[in-house]
Amino acid sequence: MTDRHNKQIDVLYRAHINELFAYAIGFGFDSDTSMDAIHDVFCRICAEKPLVGNVANIRAYLFRSVKNRLLDIRKTRHDTPAPVDEIAEMVPFRIETSVEDELIEDEEQAQLKRKVEQLLKNLTDRQREIIWLRYEQNFDYESISQIMCITESSCRKLIHKTISKLREQAWKVSLLFLIHF
Repeated sequence: MTDRHNKQIDVLYRAHINELFAYAIGFGFDSDTSMDAIHDVFCRICAEKPLVGNVANIRAYLFRSVKNRLLDIRKTRHDTPAPVDEIAEMVPFRIETSVEDELIEDEEQAQLKRKVEQLLKNLTDRQREIIWLRYEQNFDYESISQIMCITESSCRKLIHKTISKLREQAWKVSLLFLIHF
């Protein structure tokens, strides 16, 4: 391996480690398992030098690779013969909203955070995952469809359905909030 290749991998790792870690944690894996999966992916990238240059969207590739590695880990731990696609459906995805510490002190922000978390709790695991990938990680539809192993059309439909559900729930929460106060 060349020094240049090592530097490219280092830059890639540093640029994406935090968001890959947050993604892995979102599936409910502990810190050690999450980091192990990420490191496994980067070790494979190091071993397969031409791989990085042949990938159109390296960020989406990394997310997909980490998710697949986590699913493999889950499959091994639970000793299940189920295909990876079925395991993907069984793995929950959680989002914890991140609000700056100084804003949390403000009561209005704390109330807003509770409302958002409540809305997110009412979503399915896949809906939470797709919203997180689209709006927290700013992936395009094509990348999300690759990460989640669905068609781009299904991706668009799921995002639309999820946003519609969030809007409907937000409207109900707003009405209850106004009536309550």
